[in-house]
Amino acid sequence: MNANQLVRLARPPTLVATAVPLMVGGAVAWTGGAGFDGLALADIAAVALLMQVATNAMNEYGDFRHAVDTVPSVGFAGIIVSGEVPAVQVLATAVGCYAVSFVLGLLLVLLRGPLMLALGLLAIFVGVAYSEGPLPISSTPVGEVVVGLVMGPVEVVAADLAGAGRISGTALFFSVPVAALVAAVLLANNLRDIDKDKEHGRRTLAVAVGRGAGLRILLALMLVPFAWALLAFALSVESASALLVWLASPLMLRTFLRLKGGAWDRSVPMVAGLYVVTGLLITVSMLLRT
Repeated sequence: MNANQLVRLARPPTLVATAVPLMVGGAVAWTGGAGFDGLALADIAAVALLMQVATNAMNEYGDFRHAVDTVPSVGFAGIIVSGEVPAVQVLATAVGCYAVSFVLGLLLVLLRGPLMLALGLLAIFVGVAYSEGPLPISSTPVGEVVVGLVMGPVEVVAADLAGAGRISGTALFFSVPVAALVAAVLLANNLRDIDKDKEHGRRTLAVAVGRGAGLRILLALMLVPFAWALLAFALSVESASALLVWLASPLMLRTFLRLKGGAWDRSVPMVAGLYVVTGLLITVSMLLRT
């Protein structure tokens, strides 16, 4: 596997998306008043990014094995069905990334305790179960819920634990908009692929409810961060800086209108862009509290 193929398999946009819960959790740790450990935060960032690459590789392998990816309909990378890279090599890449991330994670376990191990093992289990097993999570209507929980509360809390050595209610609270938007990214992907998924017998949430209802659920998920910011400010959980999230509202509206108009070929990068921008604004709002 050459460098270009590895980059395609890694799916850089998903790595950027993985950075969002790390940024939010890191900001919570930085502002929490406890001893901040930048090296531990860097360690968990490396662990999370390696696990995302591993999950992407498992997804590529799983879609090939279950005949979801076929020529000319290929997945994100398509390096197996195109004949560029043997399936076993993609699987080996996934296993290798998981193994390295596990070793790096053990350093965090020694520093922060068994809860870090539990969070890491949960993330690995979900990463594998998403594409593999008798009923892959990616083929069920609960994929958005599971991914939202792992890349929301689990990763934000893990970053807070790594950086500050404790878990705070603030981390859980700030994970809510992150979870909603990462679920929105996956739903946008499944709405785009609804016809292909139907053809291959996958019953994703998009397939289960249809594109019309799926678009309404997508809108609800994209609105969560804005409702969250208003609630945080109204309940004095967060300062006025939380309202910075509303700077992303024009982007959210434009994204929704374009999807409503049928721009499904651009659905994932558009919703992912909203996710990243909103994540940056949430991180800044947290840092401005100090």
